[in-house]
Amino acid sequence: MQYFIGSLSTLIIIFCVIKLLPYNQYQKDKNPFRYSQSHIHEIVKPLLPEGLFNKNIIRQSSIHEEKTNIKVIIIDGYAYWVKDNLFYMADMDGDGVDSETTRLVDTMGMDKVQLDKMLFIMDRLRDGKNDDSSSTGN
Repeated sequence: MQYFIGSLSTLIIIFCVIKLLPYNQYQKDKNPFRYSQSHIHEIVKPLLPEGLFNKNIIRQSSIHEEKTNIKVIIIDGYAYWVKDNLFYMADMDGDGVDSETTRLVDTMGMDKVQLDKMLFIMDRLRDGKNDDSSSTGN
């Protein structure tokens, strides 16, 4: 009988303490910020060595985009692009590229300034491509 009275009084005391303490006090003490793996990675990223994470991941979507889309650079009212290993240019009109003025770029008759400009444009067009045939592979 004395165990029953002791356990009953303990339950009553616990119930009264729970009812008397405000529940919101515990909620205010909690930190509302939720840490995530990406947040911790952003914090630690400056400490990691460069090149640890490859940003240029080859995916089916990126391969498909390279096959279907053409990179175009617009400079000085002309649009430049490379298609089938040929360097094209066209005039720009108000709506976009004027397809009637499309022509191959003739680099043979250019002076040094124009060639430097064309090389700059070519570098920007080939930027990020792995298969631009720039090395022998050795």
